[in-house]
Amino acid sequence: RFHNRKHTDSAHLSFNLLLNDEFEGGGTRFHNRIDESYIDIFPEVGEILLSHAHILHEGMATTKGTRYILVGFDQIDEKDPLTGESTGLSLFASWLNFCWAQIRFREGWEDGLKRRRKRNRNDGGSLGGDDIESDWRENRYVTSLFSDLDSYMTKFLDRFAPFRSARLVKSEFHDEYIAVMDRAMEQRKQMEEAMGVSRSRATGYSSWFKGQQIHLDVFGSYVKSWRERTIAEDKFKDETL
Repeated sequence: RFHNRKHTDSAHLSFNLLLNDEFEGGGTRFHNRIDESYIDIFPEVGEILLSHAHILHEGMATTKGTRYILVGFDQIDEKDPLTGESTGLSLFASWLNFCWAQIRFREGWEDGLKRRRKRNRNDGGSLGGDDIESDWRENRYVTSLFSDLDSYMTKFLDRFAPFRSARLVKSEFHDEYIAVMDRAMEQRKQMEEAMGVSRSRATGYSSWFKGQQIHLDVFGSYVKSWRERTIAEDKFKDETL
């Protein structure tokens, strides 16, 4: 594609993996919303670009050839949204973490708006009205609070925690780094087998497919599936963690 306009992503983390180098141009531009400066990142083939999903960014134009990237998003859950199983995420890494909480308040705001629109369609009411017996998550004061928290926390983070770029693993050490990670994973498997520990969200394993394309509420609980998921549910069946 020629250009991917400025946007943020609906997750905690975003990543993309460059798959080829037979093109010109490309790269990702990250924008500072305070002083309107920006940083351009040009990964090498095989490198993963990882960032906070709420940083304003854009995909720059590919001027020649075709650029292939693998794009993904990571939701850092304190519990499995489908089963309620704890992931072991600490309070300090979740609700006491500004970056994490800001995303969750945004999800609460979006969830509240969706609930209000659904109720409006069902009973012909107004988005401005609230029934005492209605779900508190769709209350206009609650949704406004979530919206304000999202906005103010975003401005706070933009001001006091500006982003920067850093290459964590130099290209000449890629193979060595992967080998070290593979050995560490193999050692973990052997230790867990010896201790009788099963793989689950509670023991630190991720869910790659079955938890994708779903709407969450402010507490990270499942609300509904995206329309795209409902028409291709077989792609999101249980998986090996």
